[in-house]
Amino acid sequence: MSNFLKTVRKYFISGLIIFIPFIITIYLLIEITKWLNTFVDFTPARFLVIPDFINPYISQFLIFLIAAISFISFIAILGMLTKNLLGKFLLNLGEKMITKIPLASTIFTTMKQVSKIIFSDGPKTQKAVLIEYPRKGTFTVGFATQDLNNKNLDKIPVFIPTSPNPTSGFLIFVPKDQIKELNISADDAFKLIVSGGLSINDEKDISKFKF
Repeated sequence: MSNFLKTVRKYFISGLIIFIPFIITIYLLIEITKWLNTFVDFTPARFLVIPDFINPYISQFLIFLIAAISFISFIAILGMLTKNLLGKFLLNLGEKMITKIPLASTIFTTMKQVSKIIFSDGPKTQKAVLIEYPRKGTFTVGFATQDLNNKNLDKIPVFIPTSPNPTSGFLIFVPKDQIKELNISADDAFKLIVSGGLSINDEKDISKFKF
């Protein structure tokens, strides 16, 4: 009986490892779809007239598709406009106005930093490094946010993301001679942090993380 329960437990855990990523991914996709649907009334999809003989599910899909394309186009156009002088001026003006509001300033600044981490200037695009932190003899993987060969800096800013949520973290300044460049890609370091070290699970991976 004991062996039977151990076998069931073993297969149950194996099933969870397979099931959880699928169910969480599907759940997030559904929630994102619901969120995008809230923008339908602000897109050309609100003017779409679909004949009654078309299946309601197809109608909803067409409306969602038009709304999603409109939303993506709007964001892309917004990004394009901020690349010229007028767009940059208006962007800076808007940021100055919102940062003068106490609570809004904190929220906006935090979300701006998170957006940069995820979409542009974040860990995936930076150099993975190893620093001795938080105490002597222990080491932390971080991301150098400036060129390590920058002659104008004697200390390099290093972003230390938290695990398993890498969108939060803290910034520390480390002397150049105390930073070790890692011979791994930023993506591999990112996966290591997100997984809490669980991504090191076979000989191929282990060999990459011998610091």
